[in-house]
Amino acid sequence: MPCPERAGPWALGLLAAGLLALLVGCPGRPAPVPPPAPSATPAPMPSTPASSALEALTGGVNPSSSAVAGEGGAPAVPDPEPAPLVEDPGPEVVLYIETPYKLEERPPPSSQQAYKDDIMDRRKWNSGGMGELLGEPPGVEGHPDPRVIVNLEEVSGGIAEKTLVRVARKYHWINVVRCYRLGAFKDRYLRGWTKGKLVVATNGRVKKASYESTDLKDEEVARCIIDKLRTIEFPPAKRETRAAVSVRVGPGDEPMPPPKDLIVPADGVLTLEAMRAGVRAGEEAILKCYRDAFAYAPGLWGRIILRFHVTKYGKTDEAFEAGSRFPDAHVAQCVVHAARELKFPRPDGGDVRFVVPIRLWNDQTGVERPDPPRDRDIADPP
Repeated sequence: MPCPERAGPWALGLLAAGLLALLVGCPGRPAPVPPPAPSATPAPMPSTPASSALEALTGGVNPSSSAVAGEGGAPAVPDPEPAPLVEDPGPEVVLYIETPYKLEERPPPSSQQAYKDDIMDRRKWNSGGMGELLGEPPGVEGHPDPRVIVNLEEVSGGIAEKTLVRVARKYHWINVVRCYRLGAFKDRYLRGWTKGKLVVATNGRVKKASYESTDLKDEEVARCIIDKLRTIEFPPAKRETRAAVSVRVGPGDEPMPPPKDLIVPADGVLTLEAMRAGVRAGEEAILKCYRDAFAYAPGLWGRIILRFHVTKYGKTDEAFEAGSRFPDAHVAQCVVHAARELKFPRPDGGDVRFVVPIRLWNDQTGVERPDPPRDRDIADPP
């Protein structure tokens, strides 16, 4: 039966022709293909150039997603976090606090051999060492010593004024400093001019040194400054030489210690534990002074003897290096500055002077590490 080419005019005939074509097919025409069934997995979207570049950098992983699908659709295990960087702690550093003791009351070694060993040990550590230097040490800061001016005017006689002034300034400076100590340890800001007269004999010896006036607040210091001119020897001349003397002295950047005859233990008492604890409280500041020097002297080591004076009211009014020769003056100055900020308990029975030696060491020195304090070091001596 031929297939209808077009629908007839009657609706019934059209419907019958369509059903018959579906059942038996029409020659020369392909059978209709049913639409594909929906797929369980959607087809991948085509990659754009930007997404292809991102996949090349990330290995196909979208870094913005919180979970990445693995094989079979299961979530992939994220890569482990990188280990945190560990900062280099630097060299091992030790602040060793020796046995504190009241001035002039250091406990003696227990035997003759121990005494010899003690002397050699202290001599070694008092000098210390710098190791191999990586740069130039900075030296002390400021102008630690008192500021002194020595003038000689109205010069007449056998010695030329230029020579008289040169000799006086060269040799009288230290005399002025020693006299200044008589008052400067009591008055940190003591300063002023002192005037007098000088007569030098023909043999160069001072025949007369007479005090005239001063604006210092301590006349004992002023009279000492003029009187000490007698210790200077000038060049001989055919005639006596006369001159007017004027000397000015003022504080330097560091406080002055008392004169030696006034550095006494005093009557007060502090326990060794209190002395040691007071210094230990300043450990951070002291070690900073030491560590800062590693930039130019990583092998620095040595001993600093600190001498303190604590008033009867508990004020630390003196802290000086006493008896050691630490090889780096800048570090020693820094440590002494830190020591002046330390606080100690109020002594029993009045003011007191005491000594606390410390040792500074690190594992780059090549020197054997000092032993830790022993029980006998922190017990009061008998």
